[in-house]
Amino acid sequence: MATDVQHSQPARRLRKPGWRDPRLIVGILLVIGAVAGVLTLLSWQNKTVPVYVASQDISMGEKIEASGLDVVDVRLDSVQDQYLTARQAPSEDLRANTLIRSGELVPLASLGGRDPQNRKPLSVELSRDLPVAVAVGTRVDVWAAERAKDSTTYQEPKKLLETVEVSAIRELDSGFGGVSGQVVELLVTDEDLPGMISALANEAQLTVVFAGGGSAG
Repeated sequence: MATDVQHSQPARRLRKPGWRDPRLIVGILLVIGAVAGVLTLLSWQNKTVPVYVASQDISMGEKIEASGLDVVDVRLDSVQDQYLTARQAPSEDLRANTLIRSGELVPLASLGGRDPQNRKPLSVELSRDLPVAVAVGTRVDVWAAERAKDSTTYQEPKKLLETVEVSAIRELDSGFGGVSGQVVELLVTDEDLPGMISALANEAQLTVVFAGGGSAG
């Protein structure tokens, strides 16, 4: 009696893909593309530019000098052209046309030496200290008491300036006379100049009062 014997064929072994295998090439290209995309995205997100930052308050009309600026790297994107970058030193004739506070970026619109509101800085000497609330950039009212004729007394004070911006404050140089006080610089329009000049010329008693409402923008 014949017995049928079935011989099983040996299992086919899996071969490692070679360098010429299309599937391996496609996989490598996909990995390279993914890595390149991530690097491009990170590079775009971390794109910064060196710009100038005021290291101290810069008053209107004050010269912009490198000694009064710091350099920081910030991401500005589409507004980059609106600020003074540190790719080159500021020009020698560059001046501020408004107050630039310490720690602020330097907007190009704040440079040029001419105030957009056509105000002019006027220095006023004060024999008494300013209120604590008054600082550079705040708004103040100015009252003047005219000296009475043929008398050492003063007339009723009148308000000469209302909510004007303070652009600078410094201590009055006492010298050898021992005179104390402060000099406050105010931004005054041409319309307000005559009254202030008259008060100063006639040695009126001037008083600066904090106007409230926060600092000037």
